[in-house]
Amino acid sequence: MSDRNEFLHPDFEPGEFDRVERDLRQALATDVRRIQPPDRLDAILGAAHEAGPATGGAGHGTRRWLVPVAAAAAVAAVIGGVWAANQGDNGQQTTPPMTNSATSAPSTPTPTSSSPSTSSSSTTSGPAQTVQVTLPVYFVGPIGDSKPTYKLFREFVRGDVGGDTAAQKAKAALVLAINAQPYSNTDGYLQPWSGQTIGDVQVTPQLITVDLANAGNPDAAQTQEVRRLAVQELVWTATAAVQQTVPVRFTVDGASAKLFGSISTDQAFTRPSSSESWRDLAPIWVDSPTRDQVLPAGKPVTVKGQATVFEASLAWDLKRGTATVKDGHTTASIGAPDRGQYSIEVGTLQPGTYTIHVWEPSAKDGSVAAERSVTFSVK
Repeated sequence: MSDRNEFLHPDFEPGEFDRVERDLRQALATDVRRIQPPDRLDAILGAAHEAGPATGGAGHGTRRWLVPVAAAAAVAAVIGGVWAANQGDNGQQTTPPMTNSATSAPSTPTPTSSSPSTSSSSTTSGPAQTVQVTLPVYFVGPIGDSKPTYKLFREFVRGDVGGDTAAQKAKAALVLAINAQPYSNTDGYLQPWSGQTIGDVQVTPQLITVDLANAGNPDAAQTQEVRRLAVQELVWTATAAVQQTVPVRFTVDGASAKLFGSISTDQAFTRPSSSESWRDLAPIWVDSPTRDQVLPAGKPVTVKGQATVFEASLAWDLKRGTATVKDGHTTASIGAPDRGQYSIEVGTLQPGTYTIHVWEPSAKDGSVAAERSVTFSVK
């Protein structure tokens, strides 16, 4: 038999190093199966948006060869983390904070709940250093069909965070989520939380609790589906900010209430499963380039996004002003009801302002079933 089969044979008597190798392999395999990675896609994309595109010059060549080195280091870190997990307290791992900019002046103290808190992370009063970070924020907007139909869109928005705790990040993101006004005129985002204030936010590994100043105005969210999505936009925003897919509970001024007069807070709200995400998320997102992003001239542009569309089929065009520069078709990695990834290579563009428009052609008559447009610049 081969050396490999001989090693695996139940009657084989291994030597000292064979036993070490076998035990190490089994330990690694067991620990790998125990790993439950968090949902960090929002944070990764936010950090990428924060960093911006790579620039040319002397540093550019260095960054190119650093990519495979970084990938190898990441693999080594995973293996090292698994090995260290068996070595006691020295093997503990921590989640790195989201990318942020330089610290600015102290912020206004954050209000806290009057009742004692047992959460592992909550907002606290007192002076705090404020940092600006790019946060994933969700808004209720029209998907572009003729009905109209509303779903959730994600934006990466710069905001002030009063510290580095999970609760402070969640609160900062929620403050941005309740103010859709900057995008209402351009994207038609609804403003169901107009006049709302985010109070105390508490975060534990099992639950996020958010206190609202009021229950929301039913006139600002007139249909039951829009009211449901208004609640879900806060759920998606809070869980994305803290990188934890956990339930979210709401209180109104510290007590139970009915949001928009019809949705009881005597329950926990969660993101739907990945196979059911179409219930909340808009059929088409453009993740890159992001809104108003400035890309370097002379480098190829790649449009990337997510889609839940029939037979994974997408059409697109790229305009500069009213003139169509390029157009075509592409497919997502998987069709509805699953959510797939798509990528469009538009090549090197001349300096100017462009709008990428991606849509789902209706299988019935070719009309627009859903769409998304993002404007960016090349300089």
